Amino acid sequence: MQSSKKAKMHLSNETMNVGFVKKVEELSGSSVRRCFQCGKCSAGCPMSAFMEHPPNRIVRLLQLGQGERVLAGRSIWYCASCETCTTRCPNKVNLASIMDALRKLSWDANGPSKESYVQLANRLFIENIRTYGRQYELRLGAAFNMKSGQFLKDLMLGPKLLSKGKLKMFQSKNKNIAEIEGIFKRIEEMRKKGEAL
Repeated sequence: MQSSKKAKMHLSNETMNVGFVKKVEELSGSSVRRCFQCGKCSAGCPMSAFMEHPPNRIVRLLQLGQGERVLAGRSIWYCASCETCTTRCPNKVNLASIMDALRKLSWDANGPSKESYVQLANRLFIENIRTYGRQYELRLGAAFNMKSGQFLKDLMLGPKLLSKGKLKMFQSKNKNIAEIEGIFKRIEEMRKKGEAL
């Protein structure tokens, strides 16, 4: 009796996550069901040593309906989007796109990612582009340190980089800032319409 209850609970959890897997497949344009776990993606991945779930295990967790476990980990944030996994896949699973889709879903959900610093850095990077039309490294570093609570991080590195001309104290805006703002507005419109980015 108890084992049948456990089986039902497992099935209901799997059924609940089918919607999540469908979202991943829609966003990525690739099916997780095509993967037969040969492991070629993980064998070629330059970042797999830093991941708690290497690429093939990410796909397996999705196949098993454990999307929350994937989003709660750091693996999707360590993916370099180099597409080695996609190139090596004998079954044409576009794992790089699946990782992009997972990052987007994690970002949208504001979920319990262990790599919130990565998300913070991404947001500040985008804000810099939107404000200046280019990267302003000094502002990016200062804002990251303030918002992450690491006030003294790389404090001694800044003056060295400034003295060697590797960092600019002040940054002018890109002359095409209006066009860049237009790009951001189009992206926001696409999001409102629910289009995949």
